[in-house]
Parts: sequence; structure tokens; C-alpha cells
Amino acid sequence: MDLEIGGVPFSITGELDDGFPEGLRSLFARRYLPDVRETNGGERVLIERFKGERFRVFSAVYDHLGRDEYKIESGVPSAYGNEAPVFFTLQAAARAGAKEGRIFVTDSVGVVSPSGRAVLFVGYPHTGKSTMSVLALASGLPVLSTENTVVEVRGDSLYIVGGTDVLVYDPRVEGIYGIKVPYDTKTKSGYRIKDLSSNRGRLKLLRKGVEINMIIVLHAAFNCMEASFSKISGRKVRKTLWYFSTALIKGLDYYEPMPLHVPVSDEINRNLWDFLQTASKGYSDRMFEAFGNHGAVFDRVMEMAEST
Repeated sequence: MDLEIGGVPFSITGELDDGFPEGLRSLFARRYLPDVRETNGGERVLIERFKGERFRVFSAVYDHLGRDEYKIESGVPSAYGNEAPVFFTLQAAARAGAKEGRIFVTDSVGVVSPSGRAVLFVGYPHTGKSTMSVLALASGLPVLSTENTVVEVRGDSLYIVGGTDVLVYDPRVEGIYGIKVPYDTKTKSGYRIKDLSSNRGRLKLLRKGVEINMIIVLHAAFNCMEASFSKISGRKVRKTLWYFSTALIKGLDYYEPMPLHVPVSDEINRNLWDFLQTASKGYSDRMFEAFGNHGAVFDRVMEMAEST
């Protein structure tokens, strides 16, 4: 089966009669894999899969005839049961994407502000990214990515060109902020799930790419009051974004038994450098750390985006 993940063409071969490729298109997988869809050849990643009860990568060949080639043993990808192949595939996509100048930014969400340009929120787990997405949906604003965002450099700006399309959020946000957002299903722990894959407006925006206007590093929580901001500039822009733009390639998003240590080519280094330099030069007056209440942070960011 041929799939495209975050704009990266994959060819998945081998023992597939148990539904392995479909597992990479499931609701769970799309929480982490950006823009999974069928495609027609031209693969940059080849995965040959063999059935097995445990997950392991027993062969990896990089940059062979323009593609990365893996042989894996794995069961069908599933939430709670066999999550490793999803995160391995994400790492493989991030490496191949970086060779093409498509940088996979982890722990991030992209929201289109009323100005028509995007705000990229980044932050460690439980700092408010999903809540920003819910507040955007409640305000009628497009959400471009929900967990992992694909970014390209175009001239002096960064553009969001892809992202995950399944939003998982804490239902408490509705009561705390007095909003109502329709959802599709729930996780076992009661978190709500919203599937954005069929949103035609979102897909149209991503096909063109949406220029990033501001970058916000989140530190938000429900029990805070108000909001405050601290500007990030110069080297700290590069230092901050270095983690978020390289974590997936480096295997910092853990999967069992252990993420791969993939080689980073000169081509990948050049594209990462271009991304970091563009961010540093173009966003030193438009990148902030945000502290405080989710709602106050969101409202203030949208106001700032209108005037920037």
C-alpha cells in the first residue's frame, strides 16, 4: 500500500493481510501522524513488514536510491496494545521530510487567527496546546494541526503545510470557559476526540500553506489568572525551536523497545539550519513565552496577531 504521511510518500509492503496499513490510518494513529492519505508511488520511505507479536526494526538502510528502507516485525498498530509502529513511522516520516525541507515540529498546534495568518503554539505536554485548539474551534477559527505540525521555509517566512488532524482534549475546558464544541468520540479515560480530517476549509488552507505570523511557547493552566508574556529573540529562538524541530528525528518521542538512532545527513542539517535561521531572523519580535490562564492567553494572542 502507498501512503502519504505529512507530505512524505511511503510504500508499505510485506505481510499486510491482517490490516497493518489500515492501523496507520486509524483515529489513534492520526493523533500523531500528520495528514495520512493514500497516494500513488514515488516513495521516499519503504517499509517491509513481517508479522510478529513484538515490534522491532531489524534492518534500516538510509538514503538508498533516494529513499530510506526499513524491515520491521510488528503486530497491527493499535492504541494501548501496539503503539510502537505508529511512533516509528512518525520518526521515519520526520527524517524523510527533513530531507525535503519539511520540518516536523513536535508538541505543537497551528491555529489560523482572524488575520488569516497562523499562530504556532509549541509547548511540553500539559501546557495548554489542546485547549488552545478547542478555544479556536469554539471561536470559529481553523485548526491546522493538533499535535505535530509540518513547516516549510518560504523566503523569509515559515509556513504550515501539514499537521495532525485528530484533537484530544480535556472536557473540563467547556465548563471552565463556557464553550461548547461538538466531538466525535471519547478515549477510555474520558477525554474527548474531534476528527478534523474531513474539514474542507482546513485541507484547502494546507494545500496552499499558511504563513506563520507568531510563535507562542505555552505555559498555561486552568488554575491561573490573567496572562503575561516574555519576548524570545536571537539565539533563544534557535535554542527553543531546536528541540521541537529535531525531537521526532532523534527519537525523543519514545517507543518500545527503543527508538532508532537515525543518521542526520548534510541535507537534513542544511534544512534544519535554514529553518532555525529563518525563525531567528524573522520572528525575534514575534515569538513569546506565554504564562497564565488558557482563555486569557488565547484572547491576548489573537489580539496581538491582529496588530502584528
